[in-house]
Amino acid sequence: MLLFSSFVPAIVAFLLIIARIDANPAIMRRLVNEYQSTTRRGLPNQGACTRHNLAVRKEWSTLDILTRKSYINAVKCLARLPSTIDPLLAPGARSRFDDFTATHIINTLTIHGTGSFFAWHRHFLYLFEKALREECGYTGYQPYWEWSHWANQPTSANPLYDGSSTSLSGNGRYIPNRNGTFQLLPALNPTPDAFAFFTPPGTGGGYIYSGPLKNWQLHLGPVVDQYDNGQPVPRNPRPDGLGYNPRGMIRDFNNTILQRRASWPVVLGLLVNVTDIAPFQILFFSGPHAGGHTFISGIDNDLFTSPGDPLFWFHHAQVDRIWSIWQSRDLGTREFAIDGTQTLFNIPPSPNATLDDLMPFDFSPPITVREAMSPTKGLYCYIYD
Repeated sequence: MLLFSSFVPAIVAFLLIIARIDANPAIMRRLVNEYQSTTRRGLPNQGACTRHNLAVRKEWSTLDILTRKSYINAVKCLARLPSTIDPLLAPGARSRFDDFTATHIINTLTIHGTGSFFAWHRHFLYLFEKALREECGYTGYQPYWEWSHWANQPTSANPLYDGSSTSLSGNGRYIPNRNGTFQLLPALNPTPDAFAFFTPPGTGGGYIYSGPLKNWQLHLGPVVDQYDNGQPVPRNPRPDGLGYNPRGMIRDFNNTILQRRASWPVVLGLLVNVTDIAPFQILFFSGPHAGGHTFISGIDNDLFTSPGDPLFWFHHAQVDRIWSIWQSRDLGTREFAIDGTQTLFNIPPSPNATLDDLMPFDFSPPITVREAMSPTKGLYCYIYD
């Protein structure tokens, strides 16, 4: 009896941990239900966006096989269509898919760590979804990737990147004995102490080799020099990364990054406990946002060229989803709440962002920040499940 009693505290603690783990998806489901109810309740019975024509963006794992294949075919279609961006802006762009990477490169320093971060990427995602549907025949909507659900499962368990014929391909070939990836963030006279970004080595590191995108070609970037003793990345012929630089796609999946930066406690903590846009944006940008990108790694280590990997769109759909849920928890104060200046980390110093600032997209007309603040007003009419 004495032996058993000595284990009781440990058993109770373990059961409590399991209970909390099991509760997290249920808490998220409750928050999503509240968000959906709030969104639908606020829609008019008539007009451009009603509860009857509200598009629903879903998690990839919940889509049927035919829808997954249709999405993959549409992404490949965009990679075959000719570029429409001004070749003087992006001479290395060869396809419609490249157009999206190009405008992201061009605008990186004014759309990250700025007041327009969420809004710019919301419209960017909408333009990509629109291209899939109107130019490549996809009839669904942009799916998302629920980071927290997959953070503690083997990467082979997620149908989004398990390398199967209905995935967006899998990991890169494993390269052992690496030191990880180190780069300097884009800043004037960067120093390793203040502007260093390090990603520890993951479970890949080489070119992807399985699934529908195994022959995927990147044409633009990189922009930021990376120091990695794994798969070498050829430098772009132009310092701005917009020259033609064909190569394969590198991935280096690392679940420990998701577990640290995008776990259930991290995401739920942001949604439940952070009520002001200033800390929400800072914590989110450096937490789940950075976590999703660095999980993918490879080209995603380059802040500028990350849309070159099609997984970018699933990651940023989840970014938009979490922001949408956060906004819905107090629409009166959060729907049009922004914080930050007009330059990355305010380097160089710039004015505060406003709702009336114009956001450029290079191959598509600019819109104001205000126009992108609601997923159900103006240009948009969608909700997440």
